[in-house]
Amino acid sequence: MAAEKLSKLDFSELIKNQAKLKAIIIAGTIVWLFLMACVVYLFIFKTKSAIPFIVILTAIPIAFLPAINSFIEINKEIKLRNK
Repeated sequence: MAAEKLSKLDFSELIKNQAKLKAIIIAGTIVWLFLMACVVYLFIFKTKSAIPFIVILTAIPIAFLPAINSFIEINKEIKLRNK
């Protein structure tokens, strides 16, 4: 179903969607890395207060899987149209 939607989009719309998804993925990665640094800091200095952040650290990459999948599909469609 997603392939049908991508094939109906203009090339400029694909590029816009690709840029949006790239920005979302980069922002999510930055937030995830910041939280990882916070958890490491809390584990070193306050062991018990870092435990709730572990759930967040595992949930963020899982939450971004659909965005990553869409980004990969858009890249495939762009490469297909360039050939």
